[in-house]
Amino acid sequence: MIARAVLVLLPAVATLAHADAPASSPPPVIGAPDPAVADAADANLESTENRSGLTFAAAFGGGLILGFGIKDSVGRGGSLSLRLGHVATKRTVITFEIAGTAALHKPAMESRTETNTNTDLLAGALYYMNPSLWVRFAGGIGVYQGRQVTLSTGQLGNVTLSGPAMLAGVGVDLARFKSAVLGLEFGTSAMLSNDGVLLASSAHFGVSFD
Repeated sequence: MIARAVLVLLPAVATLAHADAPASSPPPVIGAPDPAVADAADANLESTENRSGLTFAAAFGGGLILGFGIKDSVGRGGSLSLRLGHVATKRTVITFEIAGTAALHKPAMESRTETNTNTDLLAGALYYMNPSLWVRFAGGIGVYQGRQVTLSTGQLGNVTLSGPAMLAGVGVDLARFKSAVLGLEFGTSAMLSNDGVLLASSAHFGVSFD
C-alpha cells in the first residue's frame, strides 16, 4: 500500500515543482543594435552617425572689420573660411581653419580705395547641439594688414599686426545631399595686438563634405 501511495504522489510533486520554477528569460534578439557598441565607438573617437572620418567645409559671404585702438581699421567687404576637420564623436568635430576678411578702405576722398585684410589660422572644435544646429570655438593666431592707414607718426602707410586670436561661431545645416551639406553660419574672431583689439565678424553660406 505504501509503495502504491508513493507512485501516485510522485507525478503530483513533480508538477508542483515545475510550476514553482522561475520563468526563463526570453532569448536575445539576433541583429538588434547594442548601445554599448555605439558608446564604445564614440569613446574611441569614431562616430557612428552620418558624419565620419575627415570633413571639409568652405564658406563665403560678407565680413566686417572693427578695430579698437587700431586706426583706419573699420570696413566692410568679403569673407572666406576653409575648414578641415575630423569627426571625434557623434556630436563633435575637431577643426583646423584658415579664415580671411577683406575690408574696403579709402584713406581720403580723392584717393583710390585700398583693402585691409584680416587672416586667422585656428584650431578648435565644432559641437552639434541637435542634428542641425551647431556651435564652434577655436583659437590660434591672427594677422592684420592695413594699407595706407594712419600711422602713429600721423602719416599714411602700411602696417602689419599679429597676435593671438579666438573665434566663436554658430551655424545651422539646411539640407543634405548625400555627403554634401548646405548651411548658414555666423562667427566673430578677436585678435589681440600691441596696438589694440581687432574684431572680424562674418555671415557665410557654406557647403561641407563628410
